[in-house]
Amino acid sequence: MNLLSAALFLATLNIASTPSQEFERGRTAFLRGEYERAVSIIHPLVYPDLRLESEVDVLQAHRMLGVSYLFENKQAEARDEFRKLLELAPDFRFDPLLDPYKVVEFFDGIVREQQAQLGDIETRLKKREQELNRHTGQILERRIERRSYAINFIPFGAGQFQNQQRAKGWAFFGVEAGLASISVATFVTNFALYGAAPTRTCLDASAPAGMCPTSQINHSDENTSRKLLDVQVATGAAFFVVALWGMVDAFRNFRPEVPLGETYVPAKTTGAWRLSPNLDSTTRGAALALTF
Repeated sequence: MNLLSAALFLATLNIASTPSQEFERGRTAFLRGEYERAVSIIHPLVYPDLRLESEVDVLQAHRMLGVSYLFENKQAEARDEFRKLLELAPDFRFDPLLDPYKVVEFFDGIVREQQAQLGDIETRLKKREQELNRHTGQILERRIERRSYAINFIPFGAGQFQNQQRAKGWAFFGVEAGLASISVATFVTNFALYGAAPTRTCLDASAPAGMCPTSQINHSDENTSRKLLDVQVATGAAFFVVALWGMVDAFRNFRPEVPLGETYVPAKTTGAWRLSPNLDSTTRGAALALTF
């Protein structure tokens, strides 16, 4: 019974402990190098709600969390804590003489990254400001190439050329042109040699006209004509298969509008507002403000 009472008493003390007391417990664990335990105690004091009242304690909490995470090989979490620390105290730095080299080097790397990002942002803002000042009295026009849907139905790689896929376009053009040429050439040759239908001759020259025995009929011209027809049909069918393939490929890669960039044009000041039809809603608003 006494043991149960003592356990309940200690549990009550833990429940009633203040954030400041919890913070001191976390600091003690941190100083002892018990980083995992320090994180388990300090983290609930700042996440999800801030329970510490002192600004100094808040800074120290993020500092200890960052160092603890770093020594626990959780660099992503350490980076987040150090960035939060820099947000609250931009001038904070670790002391190379007192703090571990690993911590100083890691933290200084984050500082350099943020300084580079800030410098890049400032450079872009200045460039944007100069661009706006230089183009005062002008409107920003978006240039767009509108492509034809009907071109996708044209064979010989027309759809690929429109989609700026030149290598693929030349491949379809070459294959389809070759198949079409063979098919047309065999048709012309067949018609030139044998006309609409090949004639049959008789192998027996002594047989009366129109009385040639079946076994003596010469089918060589007919067979040659049939072979030419087979080539014509096969290459023609292959042409249509490749052409259909090219159309499907053109449809899959088709974009009705392709941006070509932006350019500034003089604003119209002759009564009515005249805006490019290619401007989006945001640019139109800016252009109206300039041309008013």
